[in-house]
Formats: sequence, structure tokens, C-alpha cells
Amino acid sequence: MIEVSKSSSHFREVVDRQDPVLIVLFHRQRDPNSTQTRLAYEGIVETCRTLVTWATIEFDDWSRVVEEFKITSLPTTLIFVHGVEVERILGARTVEALRIDLAEYL
Repeated sequence: MIEVSKSSSHFREVVDRQDPVLIVLFHRQRDPNSTQTRLAYEGIVETCRTLVTWATIEFDDWSRVVEEFKITSLPTTLIFVHGVEVERILGARTVEALRIDLAEYL
């Protein structure tokens, strides 16, 4: 998993690379729903054998990114295909639910 924590410009660089699939989790460290979803992501990343780039970004750290991508609830997942946002998933997910939500990208 990629930790996007250097700066908001680093996050933009990750998106601008136009990876085939980039999945980004916006979360808050002390939020139980964010924690549940982050653990689900970690479970999928460990078993994922596809060319998906995974990133996380702490909601409170980069308000410029949060504003640019209009993140209004947590956790929020953005899915980019070749640098273009194609899907947005709102709310907590279990591993099973997340696998279903992301099936076409994995």
C-alpha cells in the first residue's frame, strides 16, 4: 500500500501518473468506520495480485486535496483509471463488501 503522506503535491503526482487503476482511501486515524475500512483494504492488498496502485490519505493532513476532490464524508474511496476518477465509494466497508465494490478493478 502506498502511504500518501508527503504533501498534497505528492498526491497530485500519484494521480497524474495515470496508473491503470489507482484506489485511494481517504480516512481519519481515530474514526472507527475509517479504521474498519482501512483494515479491509489491508486484507485485500495482501492478496491482490493485479496491477492496482493503492494509496491512503489522512483526511486532516491535506485539506487542499480534500477540497479539490470534494471529500465530504469518511471514509471515502476514489477509484481512478488512467488518472480519471471513475467511481466514488462512501462509508465503511467490510472485506467482503469491499471485494464486491472493487471486483471490476481487481
